[in-house]
Amino acid sequence: MTHHALLYVPDPLLQATSLVVDAFDTDLQELVDNMVCVMRQEKGVGLAAPQLGILQRAIVVEVAQAMEREGESIAALPLTTLINPEITPIGHDKTEGWEGCLSIPGYRGYVERWQHIAFTAQDINGRPLRGQATGFHARIIQHEVDHLNGILYTDRTEKIEVFVRAAT
Repeated sequence: MTHHALLYVPDPLLQATSLVVDAFDTDLQELVDNMVCVMRQEKGVGLAAPQLGILQRAIVVEVAQAMEREGESIAALPLTTLINPEITPIGHDKTEGWEGCLSIPGYRGYVERWQHIAFTAQDINGRPLRGQATGFHARIIQHEVDHLNGILYTDRTEKIEVFVRAAT
């Protein structure tokens, strides 16, 4: 398997628009496997293919175990792969919250996101997927889909601070 390394700001690929995936083959499976490996190694909850320098519309998300975050109880979210994801807000509610990014280590920003979203995508085999997400899960998906469009959380906020993750 070809291993792709995580890209960091200011790499220009992080601000490029990704292409639609049209080949659901072993190369895509290897990319997704690599994405999952990097996401877990870096202790992230999501990763987009452009963060590995691959401009394809693929994201992975996972909350390995339930947790508390900013006073909110977050349920576990099993590993989910979304190929060619599209999101649609449900309702008009937005919330603000802190976000970090594996490609911008040491910082976090206060970002407004839709509270509830619907999404369509394809699975790793090209089969259609539909779902909804709320709260933190919706935030993760929106953050990763932004990566596919060349948007970083820093493009969505002016409130950025230095952040040091607690040692585990």
